[in-house]
Amino acid sequence: MKKIISLLLTLSLLLSLPLYAGAAEIAGGSLDTGITWSLSSDGTLSFSGTGAIPDYANGTQPWKEYQNSDSGYIKAVVIGEGITRIGDRALQNCKKMTSAVIPDSVTTIGKYAFQNCYLLTDVSLPLDVQLNSGTFRSAPAEADILAYQTTTYMGSEYHKALAAVELTGDFRKDIVSIALSQLGYHEGASVADFDGKHPDSTDDYTEFGRFAGSAGSAWCSEFYLWCARMAGIPTDILNVSRVAKVTNWTKDTEAKYYLWSETVYGGGSYQPQPGDMLQWVNDLDEHATDEELAHTSMFNGATDNGDGTVTVHSIDGNWSSKV
Repeated sequence: MKKIISLLLTLSLLLSLPLYAGAAEIAGGSLDTGITWSLSSDGTLSFSGTGAIPDYANGTQPWKEYQNSDSGYIKAVVIGEGITRIGDRALQNCKKMTSAVIPDSVTTIGKYAFQNCYLLTDVSLPLDVQLNSGTFRSAPAEADILAYQTTTYMGSEYHKALAAVELTGDFRKDIVSIALSQLGYHEGASVADFDGKHPDSTDDYTEFGRFAGSAGSAWCSEFYLWCARMAGIPTDILNVSRVAKVTNWTKDTEAKYYLWSETVYGGGSYQPQPGDMLQWVNDLDEHATDEELAHTSMFNGATDNGDGTVTVHSIDGNWSSKV
């Protein structure tokens, strides 16, 4: 028995040596705000302390040489409890990062903080953290991250309506059901107004805009995007975009783009289906695929008026400041 224990202890010690060596610190330092950072040789970038990780311009981060290098590159980020903010572009271009752990103490993540983290698929973060423009842009985890809902929204009647929707697996039916569950939701004036009950506001703050990293901006495309993600529509069918440009939604995906003239209402053969995205122009230039268009909405049927005109029935985000 003693020999077996001795062998096990020796084996355990031998196994632990390379693990210890593999996690040795290879870089580190202290930021102007007093927060310390360290990078271990297994690729984990850790932050500890209290307060905010500062904003950075592109390429000025203290760990910039490890963002995309062949040796000592950043594969994971662990933010310590007590840190309250991750600054603009702080972890931008960590192109080999696969995971990030963000504690409940973090309330805000800055602009483009994780932009171009092309392998980032595993992210843990607080439900009510405030994201900003492009926080996780071009990261694979973006669609899942955006599905997080704030505590304000989760306490609203619209969240209850969302939770009551039973998904069928039919993407068309499901996206329409999701959209209809939000009828009446009204934008607010700040991040505290994500419950949808602010009829006097015209300041564009919505759960849908926050979801897309653009709270406080026009949110018609963001609403459609939110409905698509809530319905479980994968990004290889419908691309992630916040801007009403046809090519933003359809490039390299299974989504197909039809001109109005190619629909049965315009003399063509395609029959629009409930759930289809409608993209509107201010004039009659239906070829404006690369231009920023006027509005995005969801098709939910049409009526032939018998006089050469058609009434389109749509579900719209940001129409008179509400759904």
